[in-house]
Amino acid sequence: MTAKRPVTSGVKWITRREVTTIVDAQAQRVLGVSGAKFISNWKAGKYRKLDSDACPGVIELALIAPLPRRASGRKKSTRSR
Repeated sequence: MTAKRPVTSGVKWITRREVTTIVDAQAQRVLGVSGAKFISNWKAGKYRKLDSDACPGVIELALIAPLPRRASGRKKSTRSR
């Protein structure tokens, strides 16, 4: 019987260029637009009513796209503490 090697999992960091290539390819495949156009449309709210059942792959695209965050990184709360 052969001894099993321990399975190690790790994180593979990718460059901005690799992210751009991946997002661009996915946006072309799913929506027929460039990655930059997808991000521009997303920021403009053009995909708010897009049904993920009618457009398979759009959820994955939204998850991998490097969308900008708010300046503070947090949503301002209107509640007093």
